[in-house]
Amino acid sequence: MRNVKSRASMIVFAALLCTTFGLAVGPSRGQDTRLDDWNVDPIRGPVDLGLTDPSLVGAIDVHLHVDPDAPGTGGVIRAVDVFDATRIAMARGMRGFVFKTHQDTGSASGAYMVRRHVSPTFDIYARMASNYATGGINPAALEHFTQIKGGWARIFEMPTRDSITATTRPGSMDRENLAKTRPWMLMMPPETPPFIAVSRNGDLLPEVKHLLGVLAKIRTVDSNGRMVLATGHATPEEHLLLAREGRRLGINVLLTHPGDIPQLPEVARLGAFIEVMASRIYRNEAGRKEAAALIRKVGAEHIIVGTDCGQTTNVYPTDCLVLAARGLRAQGITQREIDLMYKINPAKLLDLPPPDAAALSK
Repeated sequence: MRNVKSRASMIVFAALLCTTFGLAVGPSRGQDTRLDDWNVDPIRGPVDLGLTDPSLVGAIDVHLHVDPDAPGTGGVIRAVDVFDATRIAMARGMRGFVFKTHQDTGSASGAYMVRRHVSPTFDIYARMASNYATGGINPAALEHFTQIKGGWARIFEMPTRDSITATTRPGSMDRENLAKTRPWMLMMPPETPPFIAVSRNGDLLPEVKHLLGVLAKIRTVDSNGRMVLATGHATPEEHLLLAREGRRLGINVLLTHPGDIPQLPEVARLGAFIEVMASRIYRNEAGRKEAAALIRKVGAEHIIVGTDCGQTTNVYPTDCLVLAARGLRAQGITQREIDLMYKINPAKLLDLPPPDAAALSK
């Protein structure tokens, strides 16, 4: 009798929790891909919806923001740390993910700690960007990133939070806006350029070409891994310039969520991959339609779906991947195409063996 009462109490408690976090007992909101305009309260953050889907089995998320990290744009903090993110991903059958940091090399340390203390076989790698905090276009930062113990650094990215695109919106350089988005700029010497330049007059800067030359040759300590170039928050023209130079040097290239820009067909012909964000797909019907149209235009063989999740303003990364996959299927994208974008292409980008046949649709 005591066990019955205890179980009843737990059910009531679970119902109260679900109500508190905006969920209902029974099928979760995540079961319905027709619901638009997802909103996660950034103060409370997300809860693990526990969603499962064939798309998760063997998947690699190449764009994950977790702790330990500094807050993102607007002071948005991370909702989950790298250890818990790994445990959740493993429980859902994922093969791995790439931990991205905008402002430091710490993602490589995080990847080492996960492989040391959680699972040596979970394919976690690190991604960092070339912002002011890491010295801009800086071969020294690249060298340090690749030499962190374990050698799990894999993706080196051009400027993101300090790119030219961070300065182009009206008011982006106002002090009030900078205090929210790039507070370090208020502490820099007055002569500091407002952004880290990548190109000039239609060509990559010499220092960028030099960095890419180093990137093509350097290998990670211990694991002897080849590095990948991500194009960062670049202009459409810069995405193409970086892809051309990277592919000329034999580097695997990922365009950082470029959107539907005119340069995509040429980028695809070069053999670069195009990043599409699941965080833009799951939220509403417009995002799902936009992503499906892009997949049909470019071809799933050229696309990698990452989440850009892990913050308190988004659902958990695993739930994000599931909701995005359901939304894409509702738009007519096949499971075979989803396998390409979630499993096969990320493995190619990272120079990993192809996924097990059991992880792919028949």
